Amino acid sequence: MSMTQPTPPNCTKQQSSITFRELVYALTPYSISKFMVARKCGLNRQKTIPKNPNVAVYPPSMDINRVVEEELDKCVSFLPYCAKPLGENSCPLNNPSDGRKSQDCLKLNDKKCNVECSLGEMVDLLKENGFTSDRIFIIDSDSNLFPWLKQKKQEGYKYLMPGIGCPYGINYALDYIGKKMGFSGCMVFIEDYDPKDPKNGVCKSPSDYLNMEHGDKGKKTKITEESIQLMRKILDGSIG
Repeated sequence: MSMTQPTPPNCTKQQSSITFRELVYALTPYSISKFMVARKCGLNRQKTIPKNPNVAVYPPSMDINRVVEEELDKCVSFLPYCAKPLGENSCPLNNPSDGRKSQDCLKLNDKKCNVECSLGEMVDLLKENGFTSDRIFIIDSDSNLFPWLKQKKQEGYKYLMPGIGCPYGINYALDYIGKKMGFSGCMVFIEDYDPKDPKNGVCKSPSDYLNMEHGDKGKKTKITEESIQLMRKILDGSIG
């Protein structure tokens, strides 16, 4: 059985040309991009969850508890491939040519995986709360994520619970999936770039972001444990 999620008919596995809008976002310095996405998400204006640098309800005024209680079946989630582990305890489905850059995940197919993995932890949490595999998308490229979200919108889904990415990706994506497609929900940022460890962390420069669809850059990234635990509280209704 294939471990890869089905790709919507209007998605393409081929590299698409970068748009002018993408170029503008990509050329934005990391610190400015982080500031912009914090403002868009209202990280300092959260009303229903504790302030957290890595988790935001979008828009901040949304009643996240009502959505969880009444419309959890209208939620989908996207997660970043780059949260798959590398190194000595590498994801067993990493491949020689693309590394982690695929949608392959044992846990999405209800199979056991013994490698410590923050992406796997989040998949477990979502499945514990009733999410089926067709409601969880591991991003291998934006050019495949957006058609998937469009398809889910057409199927009646309305919320992201959560949408996960780096500041560059979420800053760009929010204008499209929030303003144009009408999704709201919860956004989670993967662990921040550490200047003391320049080879790891999220995209830290324009060249990093511009080359994200060409392959796995080999940077060690993860969803923070604090973010996972806060999402657990949101989903089990104990955040209020």
